[in-house]
Amino acid sequence: MTARVRPSWQSQLHALWKSAFDAANTKDFAQELYLGLLSMPTAVGVLGARLAPNAGVKVVRWADSGGIRTAPEGLAAEVTEWTRAAHGQGVHLSGPCEITELTLADLRRSTPSLASRVAGAGATGLLVATFAVAGREHGLLAVALTRLPAPRELVVAVEQAIDVIVAADHRIKDQIELDDRAATDAILAEASLRLATSLDIHETLRSVVRMAVPGLADGAVVHLNQGDHMAPIAFAHVDARREHLLAEHVRAGRWAGTVVVDGTDRSSWDDMPRPSQLPAEVDLELMTTTVLRARGHDVGLLTFLHRDSTRRWPASEFLHNLAGRAALAIDNAGLYEQRREDVVSLQRHLLPSTLPHVDSLEFATGYHVGDNRLDVGGDFYGVVEQPDGTVTALIGDVCGRGAAAAALTGLARHTLETMLETGAQPAGAIQSLNTKLLRAKVERFLTLATATFGPVTAEGTPVTLLSAGHPPPFLVRRDGTVEEAACRGQLVGLLADPHLRPAHEFLRPGDYLILFTDGLVEARNADRAFFGETDIEETLSRLRDLPLSEIARTMVTGAGRYTVDDDAAVLVIRHRGNRALHLRLPAREAAGAALTALRRLRGDESAALPASITAFLEGAPEGEVLVTVDGDQVWTRVEVSSTDSAWGLV
Repeated sequence: MTARVRPSWQSQLHALWKSAFDAANTKDFAQELYLGLLSMPTAVGVLGARLAPNAGVKVVRWADSGGIRTAPEGLAAEVTEWTRAAHGQGVHLSGPCEITELTLADLRRSTPSLASRVAGAGATGLLVATFAVAGREHGLLAVALTRLPAPRELVVAVEQAIDVIVAADHRIKDQIELDDRAATDAILAEASLRLATSLDIHETLRSVVRMAVPGLADGAVVHLNQGDHMAPIAFAHVDARREHLLAEHVRAGRWAGTVVVDGTDRSSWDDMPRPSQLPAEVDLELMTTTVLRARGHDVGLLTFLHRDSTRRWPASEFLHNLAGRAALAIDNAGLYEQRREDVVSLQRHLLPSTLPHVDSLEFATGYHVGDNRLDVGGDFYGVVEQPDGTVTALIGDVCGRGAAAAALTGLARHTLETMLETGAQPAGAIQSLNTKLLRAKVERFLTLATATFGPVTAEGTPVTLLSAGHPPPFLVRRDGTVEEAACRGQLVGLLADPHLRPAHEFLRPGDYLILFTDGLVEARNADRAFFGETDIEETLSRLRDLPLSEIARTMVTGAGRYTVDDDAAVLVIRHRGNRALHLRLPAREAAGAALTALRRLRGDESAALPASITAFLEGAPEGEVLVTVDGDQVWTRVEVSSTDSAWGLV
């Protein structure tokens, strides 16, 4: 029988170093380490342990001829007892490593049970090495020997083994730090992405808490600076069933954060964990709070909440980095919202607050502010009653955006309306405005379109249309035919003569006219095709039976088929014919009154209400409804409205 040749310690040491820096798991490394030391002369057992700062034991392994065992029964307690006897309540080393020899007699005086275990392995003592590892922890490596003193080569092997252990431990620590850094970088990148997806301030705050829980904390609260106080806006809890409890108690001030929120204890504005003082039912015992500060002022507070059992909270550097990004996002959202409100307010003041009432004509307007803009646009509209009884509707679009465009918008609209109100004809008013802009050397130009209605009767009205570089109006006939007006002309403020060429049309009951700015025709559908080149005529025909306000709203919001990116204004005018009924009535009486008015307009006693009107009235709640019947013998509109509305054409 051939004797088994053990590999030399040097060859095993090489394998140890390789394992220490391989991606292999620690179990493989421990196997090679323990078996390598057991191969040394006089070694019959190896004890390894990791010692916590308070001399507690985190990991214990014992190896002998029976193999390696992790924390055999009672061994952790024995090692703890021995380390306390040897080092007191803590481990204090005079250098990076201390090696001592202990006989069985020495062990029996401090830890009899450990002495018995060593004796059971056939040893007469221990060679014990205590050394520093990562952080504040220490390691213990002991070899049970059959005789003392230990051979020099074994002492050297233990020292070399400790060098490998410490190097491996540092590698693991570095890898953990690298992984943690990669994780925090990924979280911060995700945070920046989430926070940048919306300029709505409340959506931004909700993104902050959704990002934090459960990845960084068990709960989160964001307060927003409302000027005179910090208001809790967004909440998150790892247990969705407890989220409402968290919100309830925070709003009621039943937590430790009240002194932070009201500013009475600014020393609490830190990221050190402290008791949250939330009721036990919330199950969040600890909290860390960071002030959200951007551009020199406090925009809010970010509080992370933790369960005591998890004992986890972000590192200070990471928390401040995240808080800085969140604060900037919140401040940007607040600035954007304020700027948007200012823009919308100014834009509103550039448009008429009301439109005049004209018998047999009805008006509706729509205005869309481009979502991606923070400057005032140059779109405007208006309706003017002239001294001779005619009515002129106008719409315009100033080139560009911002304060200069807003100034020209106000100038153009008020100049035109003033001239029309004093009796000027639309073509003359446009020519006068054009001359004024050229004389003042205004660098911007604008486009205009007008519709002037002659004597308005129940049978219809003539209309004269002008376009000065503006998209021509569309006429939508009551049978669904759509016609583009033939009016043409040049831009206002560019040439001495805008060369206006009018178009003359006639509007009958049920016909409607729509004037609009180029933000509408330049809208695109999913295929990136221009709405004005593909769908506008079909859409206008399809919408003709809707109430006029619904037509205007649908056009500027996209009609479900295209996206309006720029500012867009529409002005819709319909000839409604005779008004046979416009009255609030009890719902149960509405059908009879509407039917009587309908038959009188049509001159047909067999005429019936549209099925949509009948169905609406049958399901209408108790109370009054507004009933309107307009039209003539050919076209009639019946509209009944309460909170919702129903309408029909006959």
